[in-house]
Amino acid sequence: MEIFAFNTVWNIIKTLLILFLFSILYDWVQMLIWKHKYKIKGPFPVPVFGNLLTYIMAPGADHQRKRIEKYGDVFGGPSGSMKALNVANIELLKKIMIKDHVEFQNRYVFPGAFDPPPADKTLLTMEDEVWKRVRSIITPSFSAGKLKQMTKQMNSCAELLVAGLLEKADSRAVIDPRVHFGCYTMDVIASNAFGIVTNAFKNPDDPFIWHAKKIFSTPVFNPILLCMLLFPRIMIPITNLFKYSAYYPQDSMDFFRDVSAKIIEQRKQDNDTSRVDLLQLMLNAELQDDENESKTTKRLSVEELTGQMFIVIVAGYETTASLLQYVAYVLATNPDVQDKLIAEIDNCISEDVSELKYDVIQDMPYLDQVINETLRMYPPLAAMNRATSHHKDVLLDGYWFPANTLIQYSIYMIHHDPQLYPEPDKFIPERFLPEEKAKRDPFTFIPFGHGPRNCIGMRLAVLELKIALVATLRKVKFFQVPETEVPLEVITHEAFLRPVRPVKVGVEKRSSSQD
Repeated sequence: MEIFAFNTVWNIIKTLLILFLFSILYDWVQMLIWKHKYKIKGPFPVPVFGNLLTYIMAPGADHQRKRIEKYGDVFGGPSGSMKALNVANIELLKKIMIKDHVEFQNRYVFPGAFDPPPADKTLLTMEDEVWKRVRSIITPSFSAGKLKQMTKQMNSCAELLVAGLLEKADSRAVIDPRVHFGCYTMDVIASNAFGIVTNAFKNPDDPFIWHAKKIFSTPVFNPILLCMLLFPRIMIPITNLFKYSAYYPQDSMDFFRDVSAKIIEQRKQDNDTSRVDLLQLMLNAELQDDENESKTTKRLSVEELTGQMFIVIVAGYETTASLLQYVAYVLATNPDVQDKLIAEIDNCISEDVSELKYDVIQDMPYLDQVINETLRMYPPLAAMNRATSHHKDVLLDGYWFPANTLIQYSIYMIHHDPQLYPEPDKFIPERFLPEEKAKRDPFTFIPFGHGPRNCIGMRLAVLELKIALVATLRKVKFFQVPETEVPLEVITHEAFLRPVRPVKVGVEKRSSSQD
């Protein structure tokens, strides 16, 4: 009897293994047919992994340039179960992001990766008409007029930032600027998005701060996400069953969903439309009547509002803190640039001014040049994507873009193309003088994307950065120390550009009369 039971179980296992192996073979053949049908150039895909092993074993911009030389401006193939194309042609990217935007208007979202709320209701994951409706409602919240009203909260956060840096400057300490600027951007998000006052540097265990930081503590290598990519038929139902998020810790998502919902409910009860933070501005916008649309069409659901607040944390915290650390690095390693920038700041803002005004901050041309050159060399997002329609193939300039395909482009590689930017690894702010910018195609500088689906928070991020930088340089300077890595080694094959090792610079008090 026991032998019979064992044989039955073994037969079931063998049958499942055979079916599993057959499905792998079937998927591989389908991928080869797909690649041949659309004349897609690229590495030969192997079963299960496709081209994924090629990218894992040879990551980075240098290897990507070699692939472009070998296969051309458009190449790709399957990465696990995902169909992907890489585009390195600027004229093609213009059409994808602007001229033919309607054919590529969605970002690629891997099935199941963003399913648990609130990650499933953000502008990043929304598609087609839903995305258009939500974006049209919240776009006015990021207007210049609204941003002017947010500068007061940013100034308060900058005061905390400067106080922390001055403590270190007393002893000319070596710091990781990412830590200090991360605290600043966290405080800005809490106040300007949620209307919550925090002090991330002094109170790191505050629940809001703790959960926000935890969102970014997920390891770069995620075995669950890899398994989802390789075996979606098995893994996606399992992750959906357990409501598992492949990108963000579920308890932190639950925390922000609950906090947002409670604040939204309280705001609606208070009916105080005079508050100046993103959540209130979105609430105000959704209640405004439109001559051509009903309130039902214009209104955002609580889930949609919560989703936008969540993506503000995800996009606003990491990218701006990362960019500020790179600014500190380039100033420390280019003291002549730092001195010139400080001179402009001192000339534009008198010593007795305590609050930085929006109009003054926006009228500093060299500050703009320094920020833009930093964005060129160290774009916070190394790469971005679009997606074709789920049901329609697109033929563009002789290239086929099959339905439901990831379209990737590297911001980092465009910004470091020596034909566009001679000596691309040198920090030269004068590249962004008006006469120099006029010589280049605007599409050669895309740190925030381009077209209708560019970064909606671009103005907010730049203003936040400018206030932090100006407030800091009025009191302290950065300088190069033995621990400062020159040149700085960065990881270019992930979504977020990040240094291989933490950035280290020295900080000291300024010796000018501004002190």
